[in-house]
Amino acid sequence: MKPSKRILILCGVFETMLAALGLYLLAQISTGAMTTTTSPAEAAKTITTVLGAAMGGLGGLMLAIYIVLKRRGS
Repeated sequence: MKPSKRILILCGVFETMLAALGLYLLAQISTGAMTTTTSPAEAAKTITTVLGAAMGGLGGLMLAIYIVLKRRGS
């Protein structure tokens, strides 16, 4: 398997893991299993903002690595 294909698969796995983490945290807040110092709505907004930024940054980094590997012929 080419390294560029491995990077794409790894990106998909990481993005899925981040999305699952976000869903888990939101479910914990909505059920009351996790308490916050702010309102649950504010905590949900913060979680989605931070994880969205992490997913975007990771996706951009993986895309840049993929392009570099494709140019090298890998």
